[in-house]
Amino acid sequence: MDKTETKLTPFLNDDTTVDYPDFDAMWERLESQLPEPGTPLLPVPPETKKRKPLRKAAAIGALAALLAAAPVVAAVANRWDTILSYKDGIRSALEQGLGQTIGQAVTRENVTITVDTAVVDENRTALLFTLNTRDKTPEEGYFFNIEEVEMKDANGLPVEGWQQLNWDPATQTWRGYFEAAWAPSEVSSNVMLTFRNVKAISPVERELSLNPMEEKEQSFDILQDGIRQLTVKPFTQGDKMMLNSTVVFDQPELKDWIYPRIGVFHGDTRVREAGIGVSGKPDDNGNYTGQQSFLVSDLKQEPVAYKLLYDKEVKRINGDWTFNLQLDKQRMESGTVKRELNIPLEYLGKKMTLTQMITTPTQVRIKASNERYARFPFMSYSLEVDGTVLRGGIADAHTNPEETVFRFEIPPAVRINANSSITFVAKHERVERTNAKAPIPLREISEEKKTITTDVGGYSVLWTYYRKDGSLYVQSESAEAEFGGVNQTYMINGETREIGKKITYGFGGDGNNQATDVYEGFAGKDADIYIFWYYTEDPDKELRTVLIP
Repeated sequence: MDKTETKLTPFLNDDTTVDYPDFDAMWERLESQLPEPGTPLLPVPPETKKRKPLRKAAAIGALAALLAAAPVVAAVANRWDTILSYKDGIRSALEQGLGQTIGQAVTRENVTITVDTAVVDENRTALLFTLNTRDKTPEEGYFFNIEEVEMKDANGLPVEGWQQLNWDPATQTWRGYFEAAWAPSEVSSNVMLTFRNVKAISPVERELSLNPMEEKEQSFDILQDGIRQLTVKPFTQGDKMMLNSTVVFDQPELKDWIYPRIGVFHGDTRVREAGIGVSGKPDDNGNYTGQQSFLVSDLKQEPVAYKLLYDKEVKRINGDWTFNLQLDKQRMESGTVKRELNIPLEYLGKKMTLTQMITTPTQVRIKASNERYARFPFMSYSLEVDGTVLRGGIADAHTNPEETVFRFEIPPAVRINANSSITFVAKHERVERTNAKAPIPLREISEEKKTITTDVGGYSVLWTYYRKDGSLYVQSESAEAEFGGVNQTYMINGETREIGKKITYGFGGDGNNQATDVYEGFAGKDADIYIFWYYTEDPDKELRTVLIP
């Protein structure tokens, strides 16, 4: 199962009204930059012996060696292109020769893991490694992964991090990295790195006699590879067909990585989904659920076939590949600059103060203080350095509810110096609004779909409602692009509120403002529903703040 989806699904698991996380912001990792030439260096201790001046011949020899080493450093960086596509800062450090060579290998049962290089600075620690299996390749249907990567600091405390492993077809090697938003407190520090359990997985396809156009619940007995049953509930939403699936496992531990989903095919070509899916959310019984969307027009195009897709474990090597490493951030120290900022930002009543900027050879990290759990009303963030845009955004969201951390990658071609101009850019306005208090009247509720158009904060919103399988379904959407969608609805029964259960999940900024809530067991003919809040969006709005000079 995709690790990102695994991490996101806990947020989708609450029936109470919640402001669902901005997943796009979660995807944004950041990194940073180099020291400024004008920055004072640490003083040399008096007892340090002075170096003798280099003789001319020695200087020429050193220069020649440096020039000869340049293509070697570039070659080292190029080896990691397949894994560092979105890690410009790490690649920049490698190209500058700032990586710490490790070169330690451990072999168990013909599987060799080699920790190749460490990149350690004040903002993060990244460890680059390879995995060689002498086994089948992805071209032959085998995909390897590592069940767990664990790092402990010098005191034996775990360091939280994440891993990624990609296949490098050029070298027929698996290349990966383990990264943590952690740095040793000392210049040099011992850590223990453990790779636990290596397994090979292979993709499986199982044909389904699914007919989503019937828009009724359909169940399939799978009875293979630890999967007992698949249930699919299709329903249309505008021009899309939503497929809500539930998977019952005979082996519940499989749901952490097997990643079951529905594939739609025209011949041998897989049909592209019409939006971002959600997978892994447990239902009330703990079963695995998912949601996917496809264009109705694609499903009407013949021939069309449906398949259950999932991953199957075909080989496993249990055990630990353990490395005792001494990490050193010495070469990064002269390129690290900390600045206190105290720059207040305010937009539409929301406030945030940029408090600190830490620049290292691999990333810029900016800390900001805010009101508890408050969100600044923008979707994306970037940093402009002398006209070059650095990729990044919000990271470590809600680790501290009163602090937001931004991280920005430094591309290899960017160098920050004392004369650099740095601008913090917030873009794509997304505002939560609570001024829509009027009830939405749903009348003559039946299995026939009915619609009503109401005014929500000055925007025309189309509501579609109907009863199905004993529950009331309420859909909302607007043709106005600035309307960002309704977060959730509720009914009032006496002095209590009955909250609609969200069965579609929006991703802010994706251009889709459709939402669907269901009221299970609703038997009435009429209902008034209310909105907690709605969003408005303007992708062109931005707020620019000069940090330096």
